[in-house]
Amino acid sequence: MITRLRVKTHLARLKLAFANAVWVVPVTLAITALCAAQVLIEVGFTMPSQLSFFLSTGGAVGARDFVQTVATTSLTVATLVFSIAMVVLQLASSQYSPRLPGQFLRSRGTQIIIGIFIFTFVYSLTVVRAIRADESFVPSFAVTVAFVLILCCIVALIVFIHHVVQSIRVESILGYIERKTRKAIGAAYQRRGDDCGEERESRIEMPEEAEPIVLDQSGIVRRIDGKDLVRFARKRGVVLCLVRMIGEHVAAGTPIGWIWADGEGQKPPPADDTREEFTVAIQLTADRSLEDDVAFGFVQLTDVALRALSPAINDPTTACNAISSLEILLVKLTGFRLGNRQFHDEEGILRVLVPQPTFADLLDRVITPIRQAAPDDITIAVCLCDMLSDIARAAQTDEQRSAVATQLERIEEAFKGAAQQSVDVERLIHAANRVNSALEGYTPRSP
Repeated sequence: MITRLRVKTHLARLKLAFANAVWVVPVTLAITALCAAQVLIEVGFTMPSQLSFFLSTGGAVGARDFVQTVATTSLTVATLVFSIAMVVLQLASSQYSPRLPGQFLRSRGTQIIIGIFIFTFVYSLTVVRAIRADESFVPSFAVTVAFVLILCCIVALIVFIHHVVQSIRVESILGYIERKTRKAIGAAYQRRGDDCGEERESRIEMPEEAEPIVLDQSGIVRRIDGKDLVRFARKRGVVLCLVRMIGEHVAAGTPIGWIWADGEGQKPPPADDTREEFTVAIQLTADRSLEDDVAFGFVQLTDVALRALSPAINDPTTACNAISSLEILLVKLTGFRLGNRQFHDEEGILRVLVPQPTFADLLDRVITPIRQAAPDDITIAVCLCDMLSDIARAAQTDEQRSAVATQLERIEEAFKGAAQQSVDVERLIHAANRVNSALEGYTPRSP
C-alpha cells in the first residue's frame, strides 16, 4: 500500500512539474526531429520535375552546405527569439507585475514557436551527418524537408513578433489574467442554486484531542484534492480540518490542518502512517498558478493597478482598466458559493473541511491596497465606487451587500479629505450615491 502511495505521489509531482515546465515542448520537438530525420533519410522519394525549384543543391557538397546553413540560421534565430523573450519578461516585470513573466513563459504559443526552431536545428544536424560526399549519397527528400522547415521558421518568427507586440499590451495582459481567473472560478466554486448548499453552511467543531497534520516539505499549496481526502478519511474513520488555503505558504513542520477520530474516545492514526496519503492529496510547489488559484488572479490584477499608481509610473488609466477587470471577476463571483468548503462521504458524514476565502475577503484584498496606494486620487475613488455599484446590483446575498457597504464607508472616509475642489467633492458624492442606490435596489434613470 505504501509503495502504491509513493508511486502515486511521484506521478502527481511529475504531472505538476511537467505542467509548469517551459522545456517540455521544445525537448519533445527536438526528440521528434531526431526520429523524423532518421526516417526521412531512408525515404527514396524524389521531387517531381515540376517542383524541382524546391531543391537545387548541386550534388552532395551543395546539399551539405545548404543543410548546414539551415541549421546555423535556425539556431541563430532561436537565440534571437529567446533574447526577445527575456527582454519582454523584464519589461513586463518592471512595468506591470513581477508575477507575470511565469505566465508568459508557460504560454503554449511561445513554447511551440521556440520548439519549431529547435526542431529545425536538430533535424538539420541529423541530416548533415547522413550526407556522404565520398559516396555521393544525398537524401533528397530529407533535404527538401529542411528547406520547408526553414520557411516555417520564417513564418514562426513573424508570428512570434506579432505575439510579442500583442502580449505586451496592457489590455492583452489584463484579458489573459481575466480569462484564466474566470476559468479557475468555474472549477473551484459551486454555482448558487446547485445542491450541497447546506453542506457549506454547516459548522464543524474541533475536539481537544485533534492532532496536527504536518508535512515534511515546505511550499505553496497548489492543489487540494477533496475527493482523495474524503476517501482517506472514510477509510481511517477520521475527520480532517485544513487551515491553509490554496495559494498560502506552508513551512515544513508546521500544521497544515488537524485530524481527529469521528468516534468518541478514539484516537486518529499516527502521523507517520498518514503523511504519504496527505502528500498525494495536498500538493505543494514553489510558486502559484492561475489554473488552480483563484485568489492569485486577483493578486496579479491588483499588482498591475498598484504598479500603475506608483510615483515612478503614474498611469491612472491603466489602474482603472485593471479595476474594470477586477469588477468583471467580482461580479461573476456573486453567482458562486464562497467560503469554507465541506466534503461529505457517501453516507452524508462530514469528513473534510477545506478553507476558502469569502466574498468579503476577496473584495477587501482588491480594494484596500488600491485605496491605500492612491488616497489623493479622486479618479481612482470614482472607479472604485463604480465597481462597487455594479457589484451591488449583481449581489445575491446580504453578505455580499454588507461587504459592498463596508468598502464604501472605507472609501468615503479615505478620500473625504482628498478633494481640493467642489467639483471633485460632487463627483465623489454622486459616485457614493450610485452605490447606495444600487444597494437599495434602485435602477438608474439617467447617466
